[in-house]
Amino acid sequence: MPSKNPWDNGENPGKASADDLLQVFAKKVRKSFGGFNPQPKIGSNIGRIIVGGLAVLYFISSFYQVQHDQRGVVLRFGKWVRTVGPGLQYILPYPFEMVVLQKVTKVNQIDVGSFFKNQQEESLILTGDSNLANISFSVLWKIKEDGIEDYLFNTKSPEITVHAVAESVMREIVGQTPFTYVQTDGRGEIQTQARQNLQALMDEYKMGIEIVRVELQRVEPPVSVVDSFRDVERAQAEQQSEKNKAEAYDRDTRARTRGLVAERINKGEATKRSIIETARGAVARFLSAYSQYQLAPDIVSKRLYLETMRDIYKNANKIIVDSKLKAVPYIPLTEISKINKSGVEQ
Repeated sequence: MPSKNPWDNGENPGKASADDLLQVFAKKVRKSFGGFNPQPKIGSNIGRIIVGGLAVLYFISSFYQVQHDQRGVVLRFGKWVRTVGPGLQYILPYPFEMVVLQKVTKVNQIDVGSFFKNQQEESLILTGDSNLANISFSVLWKIKEDGIEDYLFNTKSPEITVHAVAESVMREIVGQTPFTYVQTDGRGEIQTQARQNLQALMDEYKMGIEIVRVELQRVEPPVSVVDSFRDVERAQAEQQSEKNKAEAYDRDTRARTRGLVAERINKGEATKRSIIETARGAVARFLSAYSQYQLAPDIVSKRLYLETMRDIYKNANKIIVDSKLKAVPYIPLTEISKINKSGVEQ
């Protein structure tokens, strides 16, 4: 009856000696290490030491180091079983398990639409206002820390895929945007939208890729119409300059007008307050005089008459006539008053 013992060499059915076990293990070790054959003499102590040393090396080889910027994907018979982080790790000896080390912090860059002869068609994109534009941009991407399995097993050529998808996304966005906006104020918005759309597609395809950012490099018209576009740009710049001047003049004029209006309003308020205060003073004087008039009507009436006549004749040219004289001499009191005011003796 044949032996069921896998270690049996056929000489002693059902029983395997220590030498047989060492010989079989040595064969497996030689196969694992590429056919290395130390050819020990099984029956000797030296052979046992060599085989034992190889066995120790075989098991030590199961330890490996994962760097801080790496992740280790452990495969058991080619199937993923776990992902390990940085540090000293252990796997079952080959061929049971193997590890694939992958950098996850490295940022990769893909340039799309460079202005080389073989990429001119790639850089030409139709804008939303039916103009052709030479557009080049860069995509910066890295492997997701939680998506390394998808990156290794779902992605065959990640750079080619990212390149093709990024070009498609940029053509879709620019195709809905006027050329001038793409070239000037819309760069930031387009970069953000392109990154978001590209990331959404990467997640949909389960590629395990994180889009760090999208950077527009150059946005220019085709070479054949560069001069015409330059003229348009100069005209637009002059238009903007004149618009800025007009807006500055408008702001200055409005400010001056507001200042004049405020000044007039302040003057009017001051005049108003002055008139009101003057009227209140006149009313107060009248009421005071009226109260005195009620006490002595004759005296107050005579005083008011004299004060009134004084006010009338104070600033009038006066001629004094002596009715007893035949001649009618006059005294120029106005001139005398002027002389008195100037300090000259009469």
